[in-house]
Amino acid sequence: MIVRPANAAGFLYPSDADELVVDIAQRLLSLPPVKSSPIGLVVPHSSLELCGDTSAAAFRHLAMLGPQISNVIIIGIANDEVSGVVLPFSEKFQTPLGTIPVNSRQVKSMSLLPFVHLNDRTHFKSLVIEAQLPFLQTCLVDFNILPVLIGDLNEFDLSLFFKSLPIDASTLVVLSVDVDAEQGKCKDKKEAFLFKHFNEFMATQKYAIELAETVGSPANNEDGFKSYIVH
Repeated sequence: MIVRPANAAGFLYPSDADELVVDIAQRLLSLPPVKSSPIGLVVPHSSLELCGDTSAAAFRHLAMLGPQISNVIIIGIANDEVSGVVLPFSEKFQTPLGTIPVNSRQVKSMSLLPFVHLNDRTHFKSLVIEAQLPFLQTCLVDFNILPVLIGDLNEFDLSLFFKSLPIDASTLVVLSVDVDAEQGKCKDKKEAFLFKHFNEFMATQKYAIELAETVGSPANNEDGFKSYIVH
C-alpha cells in the first residue's frame, strides 16, 4: 500500500498529535457555534500560525455535518510544471492524526478524462492538500478524500473537470487557495485562475459563496487571508 507521508508535519502544523488536536480545537471553540450545512469551503493553505484562525472560521461550519460527510474533494494548484489534473497513486494520506483513505473508485472514474493523470511525485511535493487534512480529521468522523492538484489547464478543460466532480449530499468540496484579505483575490496567478472558475461553476449550480468570517463571528482576517463557505 502506498501512503503519502505527512510532509508538512512540524512545518505547517505541529508534528505531535496531541499538540495538533489542541491547537485546532482551541481555534474552533473560540468561535461561536453555527447552524449551517455548506457543500464547500474555500480555505488558505499556509501554516496554522499564519492562517489557523481564518481556516477555523470556515471549518467550524462542519459541526452539523460531521457524521454526514463520507467523501471530501480537495482541490489545489500543483507547485511543479505539470499539465492537466493530477491525482495520486497513493492509497492513503498521512498526518500525525492518522491516515485517510483515498477514494480509489473516484480516482479511477476521474482518470477517464483525457487531461487527468496519476502522479505521486507532484502530490509528494505539494502541501496544499495536506494543509487541510488535520482540520478535516478533527471536524469529520469517517471519510475518504479525492486529492486533486491542478497544473496547466485551459478554461474548457477546467470547466469540464468541475462539471465531472462527483458531488452529492455526502460530499464536501474544499478549495485550498490563499485569498488575500485586503484584495479579496489570490496573488498567485494560477490560484486566481482556479478561484475564478470555481466561483463561476458554483454560481451555475445555484450555490452562493459567502465570507466565513461574516457568518455569526467577528472578522478573523488579521492573518492576511480570507476563507469562504459555499452553500
